[in-house]
Amino acid sequence: MDINSLFGFDRGANREAADYARQNDGRIELNPIQRLFGADEQDVQNILDTEQRKALNQELGGAAALAGRSGALNGETRTQMQGRIAAGQRQMKAAEEAKQRGYRKQDAATALTQATTLKGMDLQAGRDQFNSQLSSQNARHAFDSSETSKRYAFERKENQLMRQQERELSDSRSDLQMQMALMNEGLQEKQMEYDRETRSMDKRDRMIAQLLSGLGSLGGAFSL
Repeated sequence: MDINSLFGFDRGANREAADYARQNDGRIELNPIQRLFGADEQDVQNILDTEQRKALNQELGGAAALAGRSGALNGETRTQMQGRIAAGQRQMKAAEEAKQRGYRKQDAATALTQATTLKGMDLQAGRDQFNSQLSSQNARHAFDSSETSKRYAFERKENQLMRQQERELSDSRSDLQMQMALMNEGLQEKQMEYDRETRSMDKRDRMIAQLLSGLGSLGGAFSL
């Protein structure tokens, strides 16, 4: 440690240089006396960066936290931080919209999803039971020369269970898609039926209007 650091002369010189840079568009210029007292360009820049981060966090830190973004980064400008905040807000809005769309779709698929989940749980329980039984068997035969063949048997069984689960999950997804297709078809038929009834009602209303008009004309003739 030199004498400037010991007595804090360098801190005062760096602070003085930082004040000058702040007043001159961030331009750092050290005079010989400041260098003599231990001032350094990097130390001055660190002071400016720290002050910039503090100011940005005071102004935009709350908005950054609400947008799921960290505080000001080292060397970051106000515009850059605002850009990060805006990106975070867009991301959160997109996530919320996606979640709402998921809620709307969930009602139609809840029953099938629950059935698929329960089926997966049954398969997992069977797999866990098989793993437990095989682990116990492996512990009893730890020194058995057939350990390798047992491990291969376990892997084959595991692969069979996984393939079975994948097939069943695939069948469940196919059933869901078929049910959704049938629901859409039913809705389309109802819409077509509604359109036909609407056209029929419009035609009947026009005929009634014409009849009433004719009766009015006929009544006028009799009055004469």
